[in-house]
Amino acid sequence: MLEPWQFALVFLGILLLGGILYALTGFISVKKGRVAIIERVGQFVGLYKPGLYYFAPMLYRRVGMYRVGVIKDQYLINRIDYQLTYEIIDVKIYHYVGKHDIEGILRATLKDSRNDLSNVMNKRCEAIGVKFIQLEIIKNA
Repeated sequence: MLEPWQFALVFLGILLLGGILYALTGFISVKKGRVAIIERVGQFVGLYKPGLYYFAPMLYRRVGMYRVGVIKDQYLINRIDYQLTYEIIDVKIYHYVGKHDIEGILRATLKDSRNDLSNVMNKRCEAIGVKFIQLEIIKNA
């Protein structure tokens, strides 16, 4: 059986350890070649470049982390492998408006307009903060 002073000491130790762990959850690390979107209570705060940041836990949170620079992704659509090359120009628009659905745009464009593919991709990508660079067919499956 613990004495009252021992119980108080253990209780304070647990509270102190819990407080330290809680405070450590406020660190957000943004890796090289990425950009993070931070919100405070659901409202946009800013875009953060690579580095280590501290924000008050539960008030601030990272809601998105995106690659910067030229991005090459592969998509399999109707048994055809496509390589899409693009660059995120406006991360905020891409996150909040574009719903980061570059594959959906590619699928819709391939379905709607095979003749003017490049121009349609340019317009649709521009609307979500993305610069369309190139679309290649890699192979038929």
